[in-house]
Amino acid sequence: MIIKPFCISTALGHYGSGMFPYTWLRNYRKLISAARETCTAIFSKSATRYERIGNFITSDPRTWKFVQRLPGSRTGMLNAYGLTNPGVQAIAEKIERSMHIKRLVVYPNFFPEFAKGKEVAIKETLEAIEIYRQELGYLFGILEVNYSCPNSGEDIVENMENCSESTKAIKSRHPDLFLITKIGYDHPYEFAQEQERAGANAIHAINTIPFKTVFPHKNSPLEKYGKGGGGVSGGPAKMRAYEYNKGLRNKVSVPLIFGCGMEGLDDYYRYVDAGADAVSACSLIIRDPKEAIRIIENVNS
Repeated sequence: MIIKPFCISTALGHYGSGMFPYTWLRNYRKLISAARETCTAIFSKSATRYERIGNFITSDPRTWKFVQRLPGSRTGMLNAYGLTNPGVQAIAEKIERSMHIKRLVVYPNFFPEFAKGKEVAIKETLEAIEIYRQELGYLFGILEVNYSCPNSGEDIVENMENCSESTKAIKSRHPDLFLITKIGYDHPYEFAQEQERAGANAIHAINTIPFKTVFPHKNSPLEKYGKGGGGVSGGPAKMRAYEYNKGLRNKVSVPLIFGCGMEGLDDYYRYVDAGADAVSACSLIIRDPKEAIRIIENVNS
């Protein structure tokens, strides 16, 4: 696969160059430098075709409660971010700057809004690809499509058929585009197999795991805000993520990026032993960037 063995997923923001307020932290900035020096792949946070106001808004401290650290865990995170983003046009322009000026390897991530209807979602996805091509030019060759956001307000399982139609449409229009589809814990393995048949060049598994799945006998601290239970990442999600990903390896033949639950270099090798072609980290980047740097230096240098 054309992606280095260890990659960064969403934790460097929509433009791949860092996310406020973490850019104030010395080790986080050092991690960005390490990613640049090693050409480590960075997957951006999800864009939608047009601006979307979700739950978490950086400029509004009242919404910061929708991204929390989980007590009792070194790397555990809980979030109901809700896909807040300024739209693909604004994001594409700034990704171009991250790649061309800051010399970072950034791959855009797009979320099709099937709540608008399948035809509209696919149309907007194809429009987004044209925008990425226009803004990024020769720098654009890989796209990740997010079919798994647990905080989108959509039923990701009910959307499986729509997702497969989306993948087919993308590959029909853009056969040379290296397409990565990101799937979730609630997706059955048959969905990954259908993605392979539809033309996905690689699969990224998995997104955060719903709170109630990880903690079936606890109430999420986010429920009182009426935003659902949120998604769990980092250490508390490790065992479930590992078992899901290990089982996935025997179901498909396309390259696999395994993620969720990463806490250190040992977890990286554990995922490789389970069949990962590459391993991604998100919460680790934010909670322990020093350890993430150690993985980059050991694996991607």
